[in-house]
Amino acid sequence: MAVAFLAVAACSGDEGGGGEAADAGPDAGGGGGDSDALFDRDHLLEVEIEMADADWDELRGQTRSILDILGGDCLAQPFESPFTYFEADLTVDGQRFPQVAVRKKGFLGSLSEEKPSLKVKLDEYVPGQEIAGLDKLTFNNSQQDPSYLRQCLAYDLFRAAGVPAARCNFAHLTLNGDDLGLFVHVESLDKEFLEENFDDPSGKMYEGTLSDFRPEYDGTFELKSNDVEDDRAELDELVAALAEPDDSALLERLEPLVDLDAFDTFWAMEVLTRHWDGYASNTNNFYLYVDPATGRFQFIPWGVDGAFGPNPLLADPEAPPISVFATGVLARRLYLHPQGQADYLARLRSLLDSVWNEEELLASLDRYDEVVWPLVGGSAHTAAVDEVRTAIESQRAAIEGELTDGPPEWTQPLRDPLCLDVIGNVNVSFDTTWGTQGAANPFATGTGTWTVRASGDDLVDTDVGATAGDDPNAPKVLISTVASLADGTIAVVFAQIEPSRYQTGSQEVDWGAVFGAVYIWDPVTLQVRVVGALGEGTLQLDQTGRTSGAPVRGHITADLVAMPF
Repeated sequence: MAVAFLAVAACSGDEGGGGEAADAGPDAGGGGGDSDALFDRDHLLEVEIEMADADWDELRGQTRSILDILGGDCLAQPFESPFTYFEADLTVDGQRFPQVAVRKKGFLGSLSEEKPSLKVKLDEYVPGQEIAGLDKLTFNNSQQDPSYLRQCLAYDLFRAAGVPAARCNFAHLTLNGDDLGLFVHVESLDKEFLEENFDDPSGKMYEGTLSDFRPEYDGTFELKSNDVEDDRAELDELVAALAEPDDSALLERLEPLVDLDAFDTFWAMEVLTRHWDGYASNTNNFYLYVDPATGRFQFIPWGVDGAFGPNPLLADPEAPPISVFATGVLARRLYLHPQGQADYLARLRSLLDSVWNEEELLASLDRYDEVVWPLVGGSAHTAAVDEVRTAIESQRAAIEGELTDGPPEWTQPLRDPLCLDVIGNVNVSFDTTWGTQGAANPFATGTGTWTVRASGDDLVDTDVGATAGDDPNAPKVLISTVASLADGTIAVVFAQIEPSRYQTGSQEVDWGAVFGAVYIWDPVTLQVRVVGALGEGTLQLDQTGRTSGAPVRGHITADLVAMPF
């Protein structure tokens, strides 16, 4: 249950599009000069980082709270980064770079204290220091993708379609001699990236995180270009153009503001790669570049670690079709416009024929897997790779079958802002032993106290139990306080905890290291109803043994918030 929440919370070529077209094919790499060797798919980078132990502990402990993102003045401004740089020494394939800057990176679902994603800035303390012409390196922990392959495969396809996208390969990291394991090495989206992908790199680049061209969402766009004024003029114009209800002149209004031909390609590639957590489907994980020559936006994909997999936004049987994503207002307005829809579907079909080559994609999948297997091979990895393989093999038939009877309808309304509303509170205690998680009768494995109020009603208990142990679905600790309700249903308050935070003391509920929720299970119908998630509050751990039968005691006091998705 918690994993599903985090997955959601937890971003042109001959047909048109932005930048210089890359060579066709899933292995297309584009420009990059000397830096191309740094992204060789067949080469596993060996990366060593040395830094003060105290700095490493502080770095990996930095995190962000869900309340910082979806609470307070929700979506009113870009999400402030809680991460700071620390000095370190870097070695890449034997080449040493002294005095680099290293920080943690990530939003929610990718945050980890044990294996944090990292951003390295080579010239922070040593002016001009770079590697193969690049002054930044990005290492993603792939926490939400056990295959480790989705990002490189997806970026390959975007680049093959002519969409400016990051280059990508794999890296093995050690820190102070400790093995951190495999990471995905992704090209940073910075000035060097713009120089390689656009004729004029002097324009504005924005990052979109839970961002859309609507007044409720547009405050979250973050300017990433340090040497230009953040006047937001182009953003404001596009928001105003899309707010106009008249469809008859929609394309004429948009054409001076957005490279629509390039957007159709970007949009279609999000759908083909099943990048559900991008702009069109989830208004998340994308960049915008304002081309100075035209003043028009071009879109750049980002955060594609959920590609080639199931879409958690489609859990509802009445969910939208798979051949179109149109949650983002730009995609929605175009799809509901006759010519906009025709242009999108024509591009989708064209790319399905020209770029989507199952044989080449599967060959790339196997080739990349040979690189990563020695470090991550196992049953979980194999299952994740097989999921990617199935997506590649089935996507063409799924899309063509859906389009057989004509364009699918898009009936989903514009969604409300993803902000947390407090609907109640939770005050529970637990007294159990380690290893009881998953017990058939949780009322026989522990005791507790229970006060839960939701949407004006008290969930009144008749009996309370508790369990604790390893989470079977994630490398986390799971503690549950279980209540039998008068109507025969079972209510559960659970806390999912990063292992490093499983220690005596008070821990903040932050949806990163500590996440929790309340749900009700009906043992007759086997249906589960989510009541809400734990908001601002604390998990107090009084005893925290991890051997079988060791006592686990504590309590949870927190707001209860409605799930915004």
